Amino acid sequence: MFPTLRYWLVAAQAAFVLSLAAISARPIPFEYSRPMGAALMIWSAGFLFLLVRTAMFETRADRPVTSFVLGIKGEAGTLWKAFTYALLLGLAMALHGWAKTMIPHVGGYWADPMLADLDYRLFGQDPWHLFRFDGLGPLFSKIYVSWFPVTFGTMGLLAFSKRDHSVLLTSFLAILIIIGTMGQYVLPSAGPIFYERLGLGARFDELIVTTDPSVNFLADYLWRNFESGGANLGTGISAMPSMHVTMAVWTAFAARAIWRPLVVPAVLYALIIYITSVASGWHYATDGLVGAALATITCLWLSRRAQQAPKSGLAAEPAAAGALA
Repeated sequence: MFPTLRYWLVAAQAAFVLSLAAISARPIPFEYSRPMGAALMIWSAGFLFLLVRTAMFETRADRPVTSFVLGIKGEAGTLWKAFTYALLLGLAMALHGWAKTMIPHVGGYWADPMLADLDYRLFGQDPWHLFRFDGLGPLFSKIYVSWFPVTFGTMGLLAFSKRDHSVLLTSFLAILIIIGTMGQYVLPSAGPIFYERLGLGARFDELIVTTDPSVNFLADYLWRNFESGGANLGTGISAMPSMHVTMAVWTAFAARAIWRPLVVPAVLYALIIYITSVASGWHYATDGLVGAALATITCLWLSRRAQQAPKSGLAAEPAAAGALA
């Protein structure tokens, strides 16, 4: 089920993005082919690690060269599995980036006022006030931008593992494609940091003035690309749902599969990502709540499907349903 599902997910994502392109004046940003290169670089790093590890163990044998060659042949299945994941992930990330830059060309960011008002009703005030911690802003901002290496480093560990992590790897694609690529068009929004730039008023001026300078630096970078139609690294603006939070929640599930004691720091990490996403102005509080809920549902549902189909050849993830317990 799951190997086939991964291909269907990426095929559905491609069809969705191409349908957006058909009704959008946005030219194809070929710069978004870069994630393919990044994914293959991660695979190459894993390949190099396997070479070094195999060399360290096999050079002690009586016939080290022969043992080394046989050792690499023994890793062929792992290398091929990781390679297919790298291709799918790179393509999915490229398509996601393309879809993200088309939001202003297909309906625009109409949900920001509604989400800002919803936050106010839920928290009794604009919740960024509640999520600020004196002295911790710079630290939390640095943790926030660690999201990329943490998430994709975890993906690399799972892909090169000898254990079967098909459920988690498929969950990652499902979260990225269904919740991210498609879900961002349900309530398209840019986030509080861009509220005034969208012409919606000065409601978040105090937030912008008092946030960490690195946040405003990155916001300026994103906005310049938004205005110029550029497709540079990391560009595209979308707030709902928060993909930083959804992937941080996925990482918590993955942490349990790698080593159970990692669950507590992984959940703490996800919480810091959520707090910082609101305190810095990148997201409304509801962006992260919705993203975390949908990511949890996705991981648990796919885990349960795997446990209900033991004869499919897929080894179910060990007690994935309890990953956040």
